[in-house]
Parts: sequence; C-alpha cells; structure tokens
Amino acid sequence: MEGEKKQTEETQETQQEQKQEGREQKYEVRILRQISYLPTVFMLKTKWGQVIKISLISDYFIDCAKYVSRSKLTFEGCFKFDKGKFEESRGIYYTPVASAISVYARSKMTRDLEEMKSFIMATLENYGLTNSKLLISYSNYTIEIYDKYKKAPLFEFSKIAEQGHLEIYNVPLPKYIRPDEFEVTRNMQMYNHVIESNGDIKVYHPYSSPGLAYLVYVPEYVMLTIKSPDHEEKLTDLYSNNYYIMAHPVPTRKVD
Repeated sequence: MEGEKKQTEETQETQQEQKQEGREQKYEVRILRQISYLPTVFMLKTKWGQVIKISLISDYFIDCAKYVSRSKLTFEGCFKFDKGKFEESRGIYYTPVASAISVYARSKMTRDLEEMKSFIMATLENYGLTNSKLLISYSNYTIEIYDKYKKAPLFEFSKIAEQGHLEIYNVPLPKYIRPDEFEVTRNMQMYNHVIESNGDIKVYHPYSSPGLAYLVYVPEYVMLTIKSPDHEEKLTDLYSNNYYIMAHPVPTRKVD
C-alpha cells in the first residue's frame, strides 16, 4: 500500500511539474458515436491525417481557414470572442442565420492584425456585445460577427475502398438534400484518379477544402473501376439506395 501511495504521489508531482512548465501532455482519442443523418456541415478526417472541411449547402457556413501573406500585410481568418478575449479558431462553422454585424470597406481597413483586433473591439463596444460569445470572421476588407453558430463535427468514417489518397466511405442519408442538384453520370475524376461506373450514379459536388469531396447516391447496384497512373486498377462495389463520399486531400507530391 505504501508503494502504491508513493507512486501516486510521484505521478501527481510529475503532472504538476508539467503544468507549471507549460508542457502538459495531451492525447488524441476516438469517441465512437452513431449518427442517423449526415450533417449539413462537417469535417472528414482521412486515413492520412488530413482534414477536409465539407458543406452540403452553398451558404450559411464559414470556413475559418487562416491566411497570412509573406509580407504579413494581407490576412484573413476567424476569432472566437469570449469574456473580452480573442482566440484564434479554425475549422468550419454552421451559421444558421445571417451575421449580426457586417463591416465592409473598399480599401484595406488595416494591414496590421493587432490593429484589426482593435477595430473589432471598437465595433463590439458600439453595439454592446463585449460580454457576448461570438464567432468573428475577418479579412483586410471585411468583418463578420456571428452570435449564432455551431462548429462542425469531425468524423472518421469506415472506408469501403481506397486507391492512394483517394478514399470512399459509406455514409448515412444527408440531413440536407436537393435531388435536382445531383448530376447523373458514369464517369468522374479526382485529381489523377479516373472513376468509371458500369451504371448511372448521381453525384453532388459540395463545398470542400482543402481537397475534393463528392457525395454519391447509387439508385441501383454498380461496380466502379478506379484507374490512376500511380496505382493498380481498383474494382469496388456500390450498393443500391446507399450514399457514399469520395474524398481526396490536396496532393502534396507527384504520386498520390
């Protein structure tokens, strides 16, 4: 018992030391969950670790990709604002209503990011929003302030097929769907992968970044043939009345 107590005390001391030194170790874990519908806005994590942001609608979402030019004079990104503090945020958000406040300028409001924070804070003070929890999208020319928003969930679906960095997943029925936005086809291409079907399939091209993602509906069973100059030919079965996502992150080298 004394040995166990001593070990526990040593573990607690080590954790306390790590916290004091600012190096508390964090671990990535997977939480298994079941979903009945595919959300309107979500993020897809691939086998290779890349995350593709996907929106099945053309508006009511914000992609919080950060960009800063080499000169650092041009920039865009997002902040979460809470208790008077700005915190950089990335990912993609569902915004069910229009922004609470929009600020636009024909010329650059500022070329300095810290000054941009001052502009945003002054705007929040003018509208009495300094005590609110907000999502703020900004660039040199615009400020959009949202009081209604939800960060998209991150999913790792089970693959049914892959070829290089191209992956195919079986997914639930989408929560949002407009049949007239689907294209009937038997041929697709994702970077240097050519995908051929022996029957008609329906394809929707959602917003996706970085990389490509297609939502596919299969009315009747088909077989896909996937060809690429970098890989062996691949055959894959897709079953009737099912939805699939085909995804490919941005290639980082010649072979993908």
